Amino acid sequence: MPADDFTAYVMDCLNAARVGPVTRERLFSGSGLRIDGELFGVILRGTLFFVVDDQTRPRFIDAGMGPFRYSRKDVQRSIERWYELPEDVLLDAADLREWVHDALAASRRTAKPEKPKQARVKKPAAKESAVKKAVKKPAVKKPVAKRRSRST
Repeated sequence: MPADDFTAYVMDCLNAARVGPVTRERLFSGSGLRIDGELFGVILRGTLFFVVDDQTRPRFIDAGMGPFRYSRKDVQRSIERWYELPEDVLLDAADLREWVHDALAASRRTAKPEKPKQARVKKPAAKESAVKKAVKKPAVKKPVAKRRSRST
């Protein structure tokens, strides 16, 4: 199934499960899925992944699912935050609703706290630097070196 068709299918399943107003946004080479601003899932390469944490990961592993994997420079890497959703979950609205709520809870538990905004330090006003430039130092004349004549 082409990626666009799969994304439309996932959105239809989420709407049918009435999990809330799901918004889709461009994320990496796929789509991010959000409810009330919380990122709970991604669709990458025609596969649906949900956010997991230590509490929800065993459920995915028990279902035989694994984390998102990619290769870079002959090295296989995996992202343990994202696990593939079992296909049969999409077919059962009640199951899907439960898995989405678990993913939202995992997303909230693993969210990084926002950094407090630092107060900006104001630069000195332009007037101060203009005043400094306006005050001129007296010119100092340097003595001219005398030329020596060469005798031939």
